[in-house]
Amino acid sequence: MIFYRATQLIAVSAGLVFFANSAFALDGADVLKKLNNAIAAQIGDSIEAGNVDVNGSTVVLKNAIYTRGRTGFALGDVTMTGVAERAGGYTIEKVLIPDVTTEQKDFSARAAGLRVDDLEIPANATLSDIDSVFTYHAHAGPVSSLKVGEKFFSISTANSVSTKRPDRKGVDSSFTIDGIVADLSLAQMPVSSEAIRYFGLQNLHATFSMKSSWEFSTGKYDLTDYTIDLENMGKLNVQLSFSGITPGLYNTTVALYSSMTGAKDDENTKNAKYLLALAFVQQLTLNSAQIRFDDASVTNRALDYVSQWDHVTRAQSANRFAKEMLALTAELDIPDLQRMLSGAIIEYSNNPGSLTFSATPAQPIPMSTVIEAARNAKESIPKMIGLKITSND
Repeated sequence: MIFYRATQLIAVSAGLVFFANSAFALDGADVLKKLNNAIAAQIGDSIEAGNVDVNGSTVVLKNAIYTRGRTGFALGDVTMTGVAERAGGYTIEKVLIPDVTTEQKDFSARAAGLRVDDLEIPANATLSDIDSVFTYHAHAGPVSSLKVGEKFFSISTANSVSTKRPDRKGVDSSFTIDGIVADLSLAQMPVSSEAIRYFGLQNLHATFSMKSSWEFSTGKYDLTDYTIDLENMGKLNVQLSFSGITPGLYNTTVALYSSMTGAKDDENTKNAKYLLALAFVQQLTLNSAQIRFDDASVTNRALDYVSQWDHVTRAQSANRFAKEMLALTAELDIPDLQRMLSGAIIEYSNNPGSLTFSATPAQPIPMSTVIEAARNAKESIPKMIGLKITSND
């Protein structure tokens, strides 16, 4: 009797365990569906799989294909580990992607070290509030490409991070690329081979970084860093701050743009995209903006290159460059712009250090007002946006 009851208990326990495992087993198709919804909402891409295998907390997307625009990339079997349901969505500890190789006629590329960590996939990727945001830590590298059998472009690492702000009012994002090496002699550029050799463009080294923050309620978007640093040439940095990019505006614009991407890119489609971009910009408010270039010898080398062809000195080339720039701005018929640019360009061309364009309006100004001024009172724009142009500061 005791043995019989013990056997019954074991059977019941086993049944309960089996039932629990069945009841709480991951739905692989749902994981893929919600991952796709999140990718489409925030990135605009999609991922497909020939089959989805589930083993405990591991989900494998068999023969996966990642599609960006009209181009699809075969990824092979994508393995997701530490997958768990949460609030109708999913968290994924790690996504491992096999090395990817793509080949065309005279071009091939290979990407290794592809992985994504700490994914949070929302139940509804509507991008309407903090709970509908897709967050992740993505890594790639090294990546290399060949053109006509020669190394054309490579990077050592690339990292993309999207996280929820501590105050849960928005998201912070960053993107970095390190160890960029390019041979622009293999690119189709309207530059002579001699100029490419002179400026060392056949062995160009660079880095790229970007950081931004987006607050949903106000639509305030701060691009705090957008930097392209070209070794032995110069560094370009852009900083922007706009308000009005609400989730509603963003989603509507993305939906309209996506409806155009599948269409033939004819003149009508191009005009429609331009009008959409203009309508989007008109909804924004400018808080501040800055574009800065820090020279690292490229300006003087450019002046020397021109000088040797024109048989003049570097100083003469610098003066001619300044005069040509001022002549171009004079055609715009904006006196304040010409005045500020005149002093900055002359100082920079004679002693290249930095050149900075900044806009800091006294009060945030609607972009629709700026656009209207550009049409009817362009001379008022510099004061309206608080424009400053400085050099070597």
